[in-house]
Amino acid sequence: MSLSTIRSLMLATAFALAGCGGEGGYGLASTPPPPVTPTPTPTPTPTPPPAIIPATVSQQFTVVGSSHPFDGVSTPTFDGSEQLQVRYVQSSNSYEVQLPHSATWGRIAYLPIDGSPADPINYGGGGAHLWLGAGYQYSRIFEWSGGGGLHGFEAIGIATTAGSVPVTGTATYSGELLGGTTESFGGDTWDVRGTIGLSFNFGLGTLSGTIDPTAFVYSLGHLNFRDTVYATGSTSFSGKFDTNLTGVNSFGGLFTGPNAQELIGNFAFPYKSPIDGQTYQADGAFVGAK
Repeated sequence: MSLSTIRSLMLATAFALAGCGGEGGYGLASTPPPPVTPTPTPTPTPTPPPAIIPATVSQQFTVVGSSHPFDGVSTPTFDGSEQLQVRYVQSSNSYEVQLPHSATWGRIAYLPIDGSPADPINYGGGGAHLWLGAGYQYSRIFEWSGGGGLHGFEAIGIATTAGSVPVTGTATYSGELLGGTTESFGGDTWDVRGTIGLSFNFGLGTLSGTIDPTAFVYSLGHLNFRDTVYATGSTSFSGKFDTNLTGVNSFGGLFTGPNAQELIGNFAFPYKSPIDGQTYQADGAFVGAK
């Protein structure tokens, strides 16, 4: 076989391999795979704003709390007419508030901030601003400020109706305090937070309990209940704290939920400052559940 014939055969073989892609898969005539269609990112479902109380029908909530002019030193007021009123409107799935001494209701709306878990839940509108604290199924506690320089700490709830409070057995409720004091630091009055525990003997009609409050970062000690008032079947209760200091000293509350599963109330007590040893006043509201 001549050299020219061998070269012709080699060229023919090379072109044949190129046409089918060759063993190495580098053929110029290979068909590229079809483009991959990207899967669209689903639109996230908006998170609904947290409910003040998850009500399902229109109603005005029962209110207890403490309020005073926004000066931090006035004697607290516990009269219901001095508290912010709150209601739920089913038709618009919204909440409305009424300032003390006003006949006008105004709608409030959720005010998201930066979304940090440590941020308070804010609602605003109707001339008021609410900073929500602990909440349960039938009750909620919050701080509020409104027109006229009023300011307060309040607990609201769906009150237990007469005849729906247990009349036998016992129950213990644990909850949280939220309030303020007349003591200040850097011009700002101190917040009061802490825990509360209430023990009821429904059959005997007795109540005992304690609070463990903190002002700013300082513990105010452990205060037991005294002079409690509670009767079998009653929807409300009251008492004082075991202290001999001079000042407003009382607490009062009522049950919430269809069968008294929760409760709300307000409190006031004098205390001796761990900083300067002077006597100051604390007041606010509380909420609890079994």
